[in-house]
Amino acid sequence: MTDPSGGGEHPEVDRPEAEPLSEWDRLIAQVTELDSLVRTVAWGVQHETTELRGALDDLVARVAELEPPEVEEPEREPQAFVDYATAEDWQALAAWVDWLVETYDLLPSKTVLPCWPAHRGVVEELAALRTAWRMAAKAGRGPKPNDALIYWHDRWLHSCLARLRENFQQKSCADKHTAPRPGKPTNPDLLTAALPDSSGEAGSDDGEDERVDTATGEVL
Repeated sequence: MTDPSGGGEHPEVDRPEAEPLSEWDRLIAQVTELDSLVRTVAWGVQHETTELRGALDDLVARVAELEPPEVEEPEREPQAFVDYATAEDWQALAAWVDWLVETYDLLPSKTVLPCWPAHRGVVEELAALRTAWRMAAKAGRGPKPNDALIYWHDRWLHSCLARLRENFQQKSCADKHTAPRPGKPTNPDLLTAALPDSSGEAGSDDGEDERVDTATGEVL
């Protein structure tokens, strides 16, 4: 090396090498670096989480403003009371019938006979009468005066009681219960004769008119 003062070259000076890090120092350095990395990742996750939460809240608000789609429930086939009624339904109907008989002090010829549960048609009439009464009773206690209950008495109560004693086999149960005789099913031969053929006209499939004995139901 040349001496700037012109005095010639100076020999190079050996600089001391840095002492190697101890195992402890290396661990401290790694922990510090890892801590910095974790903090950076945590900040990023928190930032992303905040954005996602905001987007989710916005989506929930938009969904809440939407009207739910109308779901059309399949139309159910109507059922008779005796076919769907539970034990509780039967008990409720029996309690109401007993209330009706006691409250209205009906004549023996007009009252509901105690064997009514054994007559399916009578049960259906009483169940319908109770349903109509419940509707009328609720309307009758409305905020405004109305004629719902008097209409029920005039239109439904007495006509129903008359039907129960005249139109059903219960008519013969005044002294003691008589088991109702089962009704006759539809005559299959008459039904077949009434069915339309492939052309849409009633009659047999071979195009020939069939004669049916209306007394016996036999195809002649």
